[in-house]
Amino acid sequence: GMRKTPIDHRARKQEVIAQAIRLFARLGYRDVSFRELSEECGVARTVLYRYFRDKRQIFASAISLMLARIVQKHAEIVHSKLSAAVRLRQICTVVTATLFDNRDFLCVIIDFVMSQRREGRDMSRRIMRFTIGLKRIMHTLLTWGIHHGEFVSDVKPDVVTDILYAQFESAVLRLAVSGDAVQTDVLDRIDEILKRLEKRT
Repeated sequence: GMRKTPIDHRARKQEVIAQAIRLFARLGYRDVSFRELSEECGVARTVLYRYFRDKRQIFASAISLMLARIVQKHAEIVHSKLSAAVRLRQICTVVTATLFDNRDFLCVIIDFVMSQRREGRDMSRRIMRFTIGLKRIMHTLLTWGIHHGEFVSDVKPDVVTDILYAQFESAVLRLAVSGDAVQTDVLDRIDEILKRLEKRT
């Protein structure tokens, strides 16, 4: 008889999450039902329940997937042989692009995190883990650049890491609140910061 090709459950699950992100971005967390998720993803509800307990778990997985993609790109950049300044710039560009590419979903995430906090559930641990990872990478590159004479020696990695990270936070706030953030503006500011660190040759 015909052999059924085995379903790649991991790939299928990721596909479901990717489509769920689009639905959440369009309708907001509260207004998406499990039924709509199953329809949007073209997956029976019974199958969906095999992968996820509930809507909240799908949403949490969506956030994780988005963060995991950024982290994966970071790893590739960090291990490249380019100068520290170039790698820092690349990482900042990836983060900024991700924020802007997912601006609708970003608003939903913020809304979700706030509503969870009102219910006494704290989502910040998952997001903090990502934040700490990102800051550590930037800090490492800054330290490396100082050590290898690329950056001026009186650069304080802690301070510069916070200043760079603040650019992302302000972009998130502007995307979510006023919707008037411009990607090139964010990158220009980051460039300005990095330019001041670099040794004049």
